[in-house]
Order: sequence, then C-alpha cells, then structure tokens
Amino acid sequence: MGKKGGRNKMKRLAAPRSWDISRKSNRFVFKPVPGPYPIAASYPLGVVVRDMASMASLSRELKMMMNSGKVKVDGTERKTPRFPVGLFNVVSVPVEGVDYRLVPSPKGLALAKVGPDEAGKKLCSVHSKTKVKGGHFQYGLHDGRSMVDDSINLSLGDAVLIEVPSQKVLGQAKLAKGSLGLVLTGDRAGQLGKIAEVKKGTISREKMVRITLPSGVAEIPSRLVFPVGTDAPMITVGAGAQ
Repeated sequence: MGKKGGRNKMKRLAAPRSWDISRKSNRFVFKPVPGPYPIAASYPLGVVVRDMASMASLSRELKMMMNSGKVKVDGTERKTPRFPVGLFNVVSVPVEGVDYRLVPSPKGLALAKVGPDEAGKKLCSVHSKTKVKGGHFQYGLHDGRSMVDDSINLSLGDAVLIEVPSQKVLGQAKLAKGSLGLVLTGDRAGQLGKIAEVKKGTISREKMVRITLPSGVAEIPSRLVFPVGTDAPMITVGAGAQ
C-alpha cells in the first residue's frame, strides 16, 4: 500500500528562492506545515534555529533541543521543527540568552538580534476587520491572530503593537501620511522611509503608497508597505548580527 499524506521534507534545491540557506550542504531541508504564512513568506522553525542561527549542527541535536522545550516563538514553546515562522516573529532560546526577530531584506526574511526587553513585543498588520456580536470589532492580523479590542480603531493596512503571548495592546501605527513605512519585498525590501501620500485604489489600480526611501522616492502597492511608527520604529526592523 502506498504512503499517504504529504512529505515532511523537501530538496534544498527546490526550496523557495526567498530562503536564504545553503543549497548544497545537505540534500534535504524541513518543509513547513500549513499555517498563516505562504511557504515562500516563511521558514520552518528548524531551518531558523539550525541553518540561520547556527544553534544546532545536526537534525538529531535540533530535535532534542526542541523536544526539551528550549525554543520559543513569540513567547510560546514550539516543539515542531516544521512549524512556520514569518514576518516579525521572535524566535527565542532562553538557555542561550538569544532572541531573533525575522525582518525583511532583499534576499528574503533575515534574522535581527533583539534584546530581552523587545522579545515580548510584536507588530502585526491588520488584514481584516469584522463587526461581531455586541457591536465589537474583530481584527484579523497578518500572522493568523485575531483579537477583539474596542480601545483601538484601526483600518486595513494599519499595524498594532502587541505584547506576546498575551496580545495586550501596547501601541498602533497608521498607514497614513507622516508615518514610517517599511518595504516588505523586492530590491527595496528592508528600507525604511517616510510616507508622503496614500492613494486610494480604483477598479483597475490597487491602493498605492508614495514613500521617501534612502534609494529615492517610490510609489509602491500598499500591501508591500508596513507602517512601523511615526518618529522611530516601534520595534527593531533591520537585520543585525547573527
């Protein structure tokens, strides 16, 4: 009888080009389980810990580390190497005293080292807004979270700063003129700039953002710009030492 179900690994050469990993060091790599992120916009947790952060050299060593509860994502223990992690997730290994945040770069998501005071904070963009029973608004966030909170008034594309894993609201950032915006993909990925204008979309043209970046003024689809603050980013958004 043939094997049922999908494979739990993939060939490194077939991995998404957005994965910043070695292609020839080994034949196979973990394949992420289904989650809130597309496969090209996330990494399996095991790849982050072993290949990107170099905190394990063998798959057996990695699995022992994770099975013992030594790895956390956004403050919650994760024991599955195939668990998908994406934009602004914080991967922590408390016994090593290290915390990494996944941030955008031209090569794809990269690791930025953050301090313990920032490891418990996360920026999430609003992908949906729905009125629920009682007249309250429920927000669907980019990482699959949902929250009902009447203390905030956000629109699609705005961002909310939360405490993880409690989801307590700490602040918010609007996708509006005067805010700081972070470019998520493309050659300008990881660049931070001041939003000069947000242009409403039409039937034939999507909502656009005119933003002043270090590389010059650009007009980018709003879905590729993440608001991160006003005068300064609310969290670390650039790749640092690994």
